[in-house]
Amino acid sequence: MTRNALHILFALFVISLSGCAVYPAVQVAGGAMTGYDAAVLADDYIPRDHVEGGELHVVQDRMLQRRLRERLRLNRLYVSAHVIDSDAYLVGQLANRSHADYIIQTASTVEGIKSITCKFYPPTSAKEARNDQKIQKELTAQLRKTLRLHGADLRVQVIRSQAIIVGRAQNYSQKTAAVAIASEIGEISHVIDYISVQEPPPSEEDVSHQ
Repeated sequence: MTRNALHILFALFVISLSGCAVYPAVQVAGGAMTGYDAAVLADDYIPRDHVEGGELHVVQDRMLQRRLRERLRLNRLYVSAHVIDSDAYLVGQLANRSHADYIIQTASTVEGIKSITCKFYPPTSAKEARNDQKIQKELTAQLRKTLRLHGADLRVQVIRSQAIIVGRAQNYSQKTAAVAIASEIGEISHVIDYISVQEPPPSEEDVSHQ
C-alpha cells in the first residue's frame, strides 16, 4: 500500500496530548467540530467548463477532496478537509488523542492522497467559538475584496484566534498578500498558512535585481 511509503510528523495540542505518533502513510503536521465550514474563495474564480494545463490538478484535487470528505463523514468524523496538489489538510477541534489517530488512519485509506497535514486544537468554549466565527467572517471579507488575490483558491478557518489558510496561489505575491492581510487583523494571534504556489520561488539573482 502507498501509505507504507509515507512519513508522519504529527504535532498535537498540549492538553491531554503528548508525544508524537508515527503512521506509515501520511505526513502530518499537526479541526473544530465545525464540519466543512472553512470559507472557500475559489468558486468565483476557477473555470468549470473546460480542463487544460494546470486545471487538470484542480479537477483531480476536487475528486480526491470529495472522496476524503465522504470517507470522513461516513465515519462521523467532523473536521475540515481540503486537498491541494494531492496533499490533504485536516483542520479541527478534537477532544482526545485517540480521536485524532482515528481521523488520520481513516484519511490515509483514501487512494491517491500523497500526504496528510493536520492542525488540531482542543475544543473551544461557546464564547471562543463565537469570537472565532466573527474573526473568520472579517478575514474572509478582507480576502474576497482584495483584487490581487483574484485567481487564488484559499480556504480560511479561525480556531482559538489563530487563522489557518489552506489553498493554492498563482504566485508568491498572492501568498504573501494573503498572510499579510490575516496578520493585520488585530484579533488574530497567529497565522498558519498551507498555501501552495504554482510558480517556482524567485531566484537569488531575481531578488537582488528587485
